[in-house]
Amino acid sequence: MHIKRKSLTIAIILLIIFSVGCSPKLTASPDAATKPAVSTVSPAPTPTKTIEPSPPLPTAGETSQPTETLTPTATPDLRPLPESWQTWPIIPDLEPEMGAVYLTGLSMGRDPNVFSVIGDCQSSPTYFLSIYDEGRYTLPDDMAYLQETIDWYAGSFSHRSITVKNGMSAPGALNPLWAEPDLCDSKETPVECEIRLSNPSLVLISLGTNWNPSSSQAQYIDYLSQIVESLLENGVIPVLSTKADNVEGDYSRNLAMAQVAYDYHLPLWNFWAAVKDLPNQGLDDTREDLYLKHDGWDVRNLSALVLLDQLHRQLLEFED
Repeated sequence: MHIKRKSLTIAIILLIIFSVGCSPKLTASPDAATKPAVSTVSPAPTPTKTIEPSPPLPTAGETSQPTETLTPTATPDLRPLPESWQTWPIIPDLEPEMGAVYLTGLSMGRDPNVFSVIGDCQSSPTYFLSIYDEGRYTLPDDMAYLQETIDWYAGSFSHRSITVKNGMSAPGALNPLWAEPDLCDSKETPVECEIRLSNPSLVLISLGTNWNPSSSQAQYIDYLSQIVESLLENGVIPVLSTKADNVEGDYSRNLAMAQVAYDYHLPLWNFWAAVKDLPNQGLDDTREDLYLKHDGWDVRNLSALVLLDQLHRQLLEFED
């Protein structure tokens, strides 16, 4: 059964997607991409050495002038600060550091056609992304280009990650007790197990709702950073995400996501910004504003697909 979007929902989604400011670049099909031929560089001819006359020595009463030393200046960091995360774009661009991680991952055998997910029940493929593997979708005519990315990541959309469970939190993703005993080694964390089993090149991280409110923000950032570092060490690009709900009351979890993204030069999918103009931000007010309604799910699935499309096309550029 295909998803039938109401005209209002489609208009909202299209407005959100095209307000990103980064129009997707149409590139050749990945199968048709070819690497440039390796050029042979001939050694340059050895230059003839010439002897330059030495500067005259100072005469009596004269002093030599010190040579001016030029001190290099650091390139200013013009990235928006974490505190302004609400104005960050919905769909991010990759920074050069992630290109290096991606190429390192390929050299380690990571699969460029596979992504995975770390999250709670709202990241379950039952609701999130499986429609693109199961054919239960209809792309708008002006977004038909997204089919290339659906084909590129086929199989990942319906994959149920070891790191997606009801109640999953940042510390849970690092705790072997949360891993699957039949699939994971006894000392493997869920993150380590998912990398070994799925071999992804990208991982979408959507956490925060289940974080214990009595714990500190610094602790949450520390756990999130450990997840990020584990992925980076394995040549996997972490893609962080803000969340629609505000169960903590001050959006501090979204600020933490932005802080870690800033610290590690990671892409941040600003999902909060994608749904902020929907009624009640796309949340079901009959369920404590923790779960998305249908219009929220429509935006979540489509904006995630646009995110993957943008990242996929930019990663191909790093391979050139």
